[in-house]
Amino acid sequence: MSTNSKHENLTNSGLPWHGWLLGGIFLLYGLAAAFDHIMSLTQGENFYRASGMSEMQIEYFSNVPFWAIIGWTVSVWAGLLASLVLFFRRRLSSNLFFASVIGNLVYILYVLVLSAGREAMGVLWLMPIVITVMMIGMIFYCRAVTRAGNALQN
Repeated sequence: MSTNSKHENLTNSGLPWHGWLLGGIFLLYGLAAAFDHIMSLTQGENFYRASGMSEMQIEYFSNVPFWAIIGWTVSVWAGLLASLVLFFRRRLSSNLFFASVIGNLVYILYVLVLSAGREAMGVLWLMPIVITVMMIGMIFYCRAVTRAGNALQN
């Protein structure tokens, strides 16, 4: 086997180290977001209170409309699945990151544009935007990895 074909096999056989690193970071974030999502929906006020939220924050987050919760749900679970699918080297990961971005944009529309979410979130109001930008970066990363070495498969 020539050196070139040995290199090609290594390139095509697995996810690059940076894919594992980014996938791991997004997996940890996704697990934390999923925990927060489940606890918020099942425990509501009790979870918010235990998390140290103020009465204004508890009131605000207890009354988020259903359509914004749907956006949040899509964002959380598509993001978590995207990081898992990335480990299996599937192109679907970029589509799932895209779905997460769309869900996050729906949530941002409500929280930062149509309501007093910025005040309720305090210093963390910028986080949904930061997460969205990071997810957009992951879409481009997945596509670049696919083009560079076909590391992501159908």
